[in-house]
Amino acid sequence: MTVSSQVVPAATTSAPQPPAPGADPRAAGTPAPLGRFDRLAPRLHRYGLGALRAGLGGVFVWFGALKVIGLSPAAALVVAVLPFPAGSWFVPALGWGEVALGLWLMSGRARAVALPVLAAHLCGTFAVLVLTPSVAFAHANPLLLTLVGEFVVKNVVLLAGVVVVTTVPARPTREDALQGPPERS
Repeated sequence: MTVSSQVVPAATTSAPQPPAPGADPRAAGTPAPLGRFDRLAPRLHRYGLGALRAGLGGVFVWFGALKVIGLSPAAALVVAVLPFPAGSWFVPALGWGEVALGLWLMSGRARAVALPVLAAHLCGTFAVLVLTPSVAFAHANPLLLTLVGEFVVKNVVLLAGVVVVTTVPARPTREDALQGPPERS
C-alpha cells in the first residue's frame, strides 16, 4: 500500500492561530485556564492521603484499645466466629495487634510489609460472612445485610484505604532530585 501526499497532509511549521472571537479556546488547542479546584487538587490530594493514613490508623488504635480494655462490642462476635476455642487472652491480644497495626500505619514506615499484614487482618474479618452467615445475612439473602453484616462489609472500604495509603510512591529526596532520573537499561 502506498501513501500519497494527498492522503497525509504535510506538516506545517506556522504558529497556531488564535481562536475566532466567541469560539471555544480549547477547540484551537490552547489549554483552558486552570480553575480554583484544579489548582487546589494536588495540595488537597497530598494532605488527604495523610489524613486518610491518620484516620485509618486511628480507627485501628481505637478499636484495638477497646478490645484490650474489654469494652469492644465486637469481642463476642470475634469469639463466636473463631473455629477454635479462644481463651480469655485472645481478644485482648488481638486488640494489641490492632493497636500495633494502627501505629504502624500512622508511621508510614515499611509500607511494603504493612500492606499484606493489614490486608490479611482485614480479610480475616470476612470470616464472619463465611463461617456464620446467619449472623451477617437476614433471611439467608446475601443482599440483606444485618448490622453485623454491615459492620463486616464496610471493611472493604478500610481495605481500599489501606491499599491507597501503603502504595503511594515515596516522595523523592533532595539527593534524588540532584541525581536526576534513573537510567534505563
